[in-house]
Amino acid sequence: MLDLSVYEKENRFLEGTGSIIFDHKSKKAYACISPRTDQALFISTCELLGYQPISFHANDSDGKAIYHTNVMLCIAEHFAAICLESISNEEERMHVIESLTESGHQIIEISFAQMYHFAGNMLALESNDGRPLLALSQTAFTSLTNDQKDKIEQHNTLVPLAINTIETIGGGSARCMIAEIFLHSR
Repeated sequence: MLDLSVYEKENRFLEGTGSIIFDHKSKKAYACISPRTDQALFISTCELLGYQPISFHANDSDGKAIYHTNVMLCIAEHFAAICLESISNEEERMHVIESLTESGHQIIEISFAQMYHFAGNMLALESNDGRPLLALSQTAFTSLTNDQKDKIEQHNTLVPLAINTIETIGGGSARCMIAEIFLHSR
């Protein structure tokens, strides 16, 4: 168990499953730095877990720091849905693109409008029989273009969920509601 709670006293955080998006296949981790995602904690956590840290700064369309990486990035086995326009620093943007591409991910760019409709807050899952799925809200599904859906469906079955209450009152979406479990079957 990795307990980072001691850093709360210093106002340094890595909040829940939203701060870090793990690419388990390539052993890389992505984080947009914000008051809720501390860069030094991110790097040290990656070192402890054996992941390569990829950090960057991302802002919404008003220039405000995006608080969690899962707002603007979803990584599945073969693709990454990402709001590239939120990464205004050209060098950081190119680093993220290169990292995702060299890991074999097809980049599916989402817009700010789609990001606001939770298209970054999707989660790749696997069914009991091994089929790749993508959990996303109905809101996110509706915001995606047919071309984006076609690209995703080349790899994952889309599973839209009607979770308006969570999105409206809770402020999160599909990925926020699901905990990933990587235990092997007994």
